[in-house]
Amino acid sequence: MYTELLIPLDGSPLADAAIPHAAEIARRLMGGLHLVRVFTPMSTLGAPPEAAALIPDPAWNDRMEADARLWLERRAESVRTTTGLAVTHELRVGAPVDEIVAAAAERRAAAIVCSTHGLGGWALRWLGSVADGVIRHAACPVLAMSEDAVARTPDVKKVLLLHDGSDISEAMVPHAAWLARAFGASIDVLRVVAPPWVGDAFTTVRDAGEDPFGIDAFAEEAKVEIERVAAKLRADGFGVTSTVSVNVSPARAILDHVEKTDPDVIAVATYGRGLSRLFLGSVADKVLRSGARPTLCFRPARHVGELVEHEEQLMASTPA
Repeated sequence: MYTELLIPLDGSPLADAAIPHAAEIARRLMGGLHLVRVFTPMSTLGAPPEAAALIPDPAWNDRMEADARLWLERRAESVRTTTGLAVTHELRVGAPVDEIVAAAAERRAAAIVCSTHGLGGWALRWLGSVADGVIRHAACPVLAMSEDAVARTPDVKKVLLLHDGSDISEAMVPHAAWLARAFGASIDVLRVVAPPWVGDAFTTVRDAGEDPFGIDAFAEEAKVEIERVAAKLRADGFGVTSTVSVNVSPARAILDHVEKTDPDVIAVATYGRGLSRLFLGSVADKVLRSGARPTLCFRPARHVGELVEHEEQLMASTPA
């Protein structure tokens, strides 16, 4: 099955920096790229009323839209020439999040690949506005990259899969496997569990080598669950390692693990219990901002049938 990756562009160099990463994935999947730029008229989204005074000519929006369309056509031709891939493009008019999500659904894109900062209409930054909304609403995975992440090589040798033991987190597994299989990469599964009791006494007791709160048993249960995930991936032919970390600060534990193990991509579901329920809050938002790695994010479909159908498409689109 033909695989297509969608890349939202806004004319900024940083948004453009996502292209090499998407191109390398598409090349390995024998697929193509679909470039999307959204033009938002000042009169329809986010423009302050006083901005009307700055647009004396009603045809201003038309000229800006034509300029955006011409830029996109030229950029698509350049990407087609430099990558040798099949490249299509589309200018859409409306709200950026709505149009990007709709385009991905209409094209049945395998994933959206984007940077997490950039200029987009009246939005000052992708993160917190456009990329945030796309991650939350897209039916397909989103490979989001911070400024530090886009500077890394597009090659992927190791994927760090964050798992919190929930069914929603489990839905991230096939997407992490899809990306790892495309590159022949290994998978490192990490589960961070917060201790059932925290405080100064916790530190004192643990230093004394005692476990009156059942923390060791709590960690062992998590190890059994995460090893089940790892064993299934090994059975599918992946090289897999697994780790359970008990830490009062999940974000710090994840970032420490990233620094120690140096993964090329971090994969995380956007809903679930534990760390993923905080996605784009305190934990996964911290990982996305500070992990300096492309982060594969996925919000599972509300209906199981939709999720299964998308997973089957992903597996069918991956070369053996």
